[in-house]
Amino acid sequence: MATHAALASSPIPTTNARFSSKSSHSFPTQCFSKRLEVAEFSGLRASSCVTFPKNAGEASFFDAVAAQLTPKTTGSAPIKGETVAKLKVAINGFGRIGRNFLRCWHGRKNSPLDVIVVNDSGGVKNASHLLKYDSMLGTFKADVKIVNNETISVDGKPIKVVSSRDPLQLPWADLGIDIVIEGTGVFVDGPGAGKHIQAGAKKVVITAPAKGADIPTYVVGVNEGDYYHEVSNIVSNASCTTNCLAPFVKVMDEEF
Repeated sequence: MATHAALASSPIPTTNARFSSKSSHSFPTQCFSKRLEVAEFSGLRASSCVTFPKNAGEASFFDAVAAQLTPKTTGSAPIKGETVAKLKVAINGFGRIGRNFLRCWHGRKNSPLDVIVVNDSGGVKNASHLLKYDSMLGTFKADVKIVNNETISVDGKPIKVVSSRDPLQLPWADLGIDIVIEGTGVFVDGPGAGKHIQAGAKKVVITAPAKGADIPTYVVGVNEGDYYHEVSNIVSNASCTTNCLAPFVKVMDEEF
């Protein structure tokens, strides 16, 4: 499964993927500071955020991206305290990749992502059943319920279900979506994935090889360090095969 929204800062590759770097990729020092202003991350500038207890680990990339300062008040004296900006995530296409992404997100403790909506043409009944029971992964160890004809819940967490085959008709603007996980396998080029941006989303991660050299590809462990926010609103996380092979190819290329 290829569904990691890897975010970092460095010059971006001009081709779909670059595995020939002779130096190891590392996150810039400033990314690991817990005192980062939200304005430094273009993808977060218009994001909603909530505060929750968290001991941010500096080794965690997501912690570095999400960490920011916000004014708080103790009595009449404003102070600064750490909060975590939760990025609002929509999953477009609730097939195996979409469901696997939700499972992985649910299993990540204190994730800075907040999955709030999925787009599934089968509706809530289909979405809840296939999320709970998977012929390959087995039964999902979470309490999955139908709340109403527009909502399911996962361990009490409500997730809205919408049904539209046209990304332009999806309520991304109304819901304040920061990232769309494009898992249909259909909207894999600029014009197609760009419909999510037109609908109000800020970023799109395609869970398949993108069509067109204008969409950069990033593989975690290979070239995710080349990403920076301003370069593109649409990125690809490559294919399952590429994610399996590329890290090994990178090691062989650099060592031999």
